[in-house]
Amino acid sequence: MTEKIYQTDAYCSAITARIMAKEFRDGRFYIRLDRTIFCPAGGGQPADQGTINGVPVQELTIDGEDIIHGLERDPGQGEVSLQLDFQRRYDHMQQHTAQHLLSQVLIDLFNAPTLSFAIGPEHASIEIGRPGLSAAEIIALESECARAIFANRPVHVFSSEDPSSLQLRKAPQRAGRIRVVEITGLDRSACGGTHVQSSAEIGLLKIIKTDRVRAHVRLYYLSGFRALGDYQKKHEICQRLQRTVTQPLAEIPLYVEALRKEKDDLCRELKKVRQHDWENEMARIAAAGEELVVREFPGTDAAAMRRFATALMKHGCHVLAYSALAPGHVIIGRGRGTFDLRQIIPDIFTLMHGQGGGAANLIEGRGDDFSKIPQIIALLQTCLIQ
Repeated sequence: MTEKIYQTDAYCSAITARIMAKEFRDGRFYIRLDRTIFCPAGGGQPADQGTINGVPVQELTIDGEDIIHGLERDPGQGEVSLQLDFQRRYDHMQQHTAQHLLSQVLIDLFNAPTLSFAIGPEHASIEIGRPGLSAAEIIALESECARAIFANRPVHVFSSEDPSSLQLRKAPQRAGRIRVVEITGLDRSACGGTHVQSSAEIGLLKIIKTDRVRAHVRLYYLSGFRALGDYQKKHEICQRLQRTVTQPLAEIPLYVEALRKEKDDLCRELKKVRQHDWENEMARIAAAGEELVVREFPGTDAAAMRRFATALMKHGCHVLAYSALAPGHVIIGRGRGTFDLRQIIPDIFTLMHGQGGGAANLIEGRGDDFSKIPQIIALLQTCLIQ
């Protein structure tokens, strides 16, 4: 049986242990130790990471009372040195103890039980038995969690043969002796994970977003150093915004909304002006009797090029509209006659090192080489202009 140091001392980050068994299969070495500091994944908490004799631990599995360590290389024989990635472990301890505290406060305030829990690389989350939480309820939840955190409640870990007498937040999933994590005066839960020694070590708990999951709601939260990092990032963003718009922080949302409305109004006006200019240009082109209209567009707005081409096609003009800016786009339209443009799709897009398709009177696609536009013009003159 592997002695699980992490269950009695979650802060232990380095020990020596003795290899009791070793097996090589599927390209990995699997070893059993007499004791370990590495906690496998379970209950929503990811597996620990670290090294054994300098070899990274890539896998941790449970086999009865043993912990199996999977490594890519042979760590040697006899006594070995175990080194835990403690910064990662401590992050998991903060998130996990925060979940216990959060789950109990949710019951106290809203009678909302926790249905699932997971620690991800960016945030932790819990799904609760409630369809949603209002903004005011989330503020109340965060405030009550903060009071419990700042109360510096000790966190104890102990074993029990009689969980029925403990008033656990949730009934244990296994019979017999269980491991219990207690936040003094607040929560008792059966748990095999790693935890901090005091609620104060959680530091801060912040709900960052919510999602509907079937008939329930999932809360995403940050605690400890994750919450600090999030606040530092958002503070930097706020400072940059303030320097850019020279407005008080509280007034920035209204200022941005006003800028967006102004931008939308200007875009609508610009669109009207462009449409008027296009109509004038199309009328001039139609009056001039150009048989093949060739225009290069400064941007890659395929929809605008398509409107340009189809409008001129109604006047009986053949059109070649293109933009050489990556990703390059070309549109070719037939204004009159019966020639099927699909016949020259292979010729055109081979010249352009691209691909395209379309209908008998209009084809379009992308290309990388727009130096061949003169050859394409010559091809269109031959096929379309009799």
